[in-house]
Amino acid sequence: MHPIISYKKDYGNMTKFCFVMLLFFMVGWSSKSLGQSCCCTGAGSNYSILPNLNKNVVGLRWTYSYLYSEKISLNPELNGMRTNINFNTAEFFGRFNLNRLLQLSAFVPVNFVSEQSRISNQKTTGLGDISMMMQFLVLDPLKCHGSKSKHQLRLGVGFKLPSGKHKKEDNNLYSTSVQPGTGSTDFFFNAIYTYRYNDFGMNVSGSYRANTVNSYRFRFGDKLEGGANAFYILKSGSWSFMPAVGIKYLHSFHNYNRGEAVYLSPSEVLSTNFSCDIFYKPLALSLSVQPVAYNYAGVGDVTRKLMLEAGLFYNF
Repeated sequence: MHPIISYKKDYGNMTKFCFVMLLFFMVGWSSKSLGQSCCCTGAGSNYSILPNLNKNVVGLRWTYSYLYSEKISLNPELNGMRTNINFNTAEFFGRFNLNRLLQLSAFVPVNFVSEQSRISNQKTTGLGDISMMMQFLVLDPLKCHGSKSKHQLRLGVGFKLPSGKHKKEDNNLYSTSVQPGTGSTDFFFNAIYTYRYNDFGMNVSGSYRANTVNSYRFRFGDKLEGGANAFYILKSGSWSFMPAVGIKYLHSFHNYNRGEAVYLSPSEVLSTNFSCDIFYKPLALSLSVQPVAYNYAGVGDVTRKLMLEAGLFYNF
């Protein structure tokens, strides 16, 4: 039994149907240029490729990200000032099968954010924005596979609640970088396609996140993201190991404050991903590192350097 896509029955060869559906998906995905997913490509971040897809899964994921910015200001004392920002998130995750075609996933994050510069030192801890996603199985490995290859395509729609704390400071300044939440209800749509041939496999994902205006009349820019990931399965008794490598692109559109576009707020990030998932019976351990290959925000004033992830999951 394969930990990525594993079923016992063979319902016949539907190669033509699978090929047409795959082609439709790939054309639709590429026509949008890129996509975003609440699930990153590769490793345990991509909850759609965890083992035993016919079972429920609960788990905990820890994420660390570091970035820095260099302030652009007309004030010579502030111009070029460097700010270091560290994000730590502990996220509780659950994925539940409502039936053979529908999966419901829930994400509950707790955020730890710190920001340091030569003029300030801020730390924020608290519940983040809770999100939920419903995924529908379009290409079913039960019907779309041969003796060596399997295909799977899932389409998802979800929403994010403004459960995380988000407010202005007493001096009426509005900081968006050290807030546990965004203060808005947002919506996202995603697609994840996974292909496996023997012990080799790949997946591509893409989605779009549409943000709404919060109570301070601030709207974070919509996000468009896409990625591709290749993996290989190594087996030893009850253990399975899945090393993987991938690439991801993210585009963030303009933020808006009271209807006005925020200067230098759009950004683009191109990052690589190296990961390994370890499966043992009902347990799965996920490890991932994402060094950023290229980051462009406005005129290059913000740079993300590194992202680390680790997750432990249990299926039942």
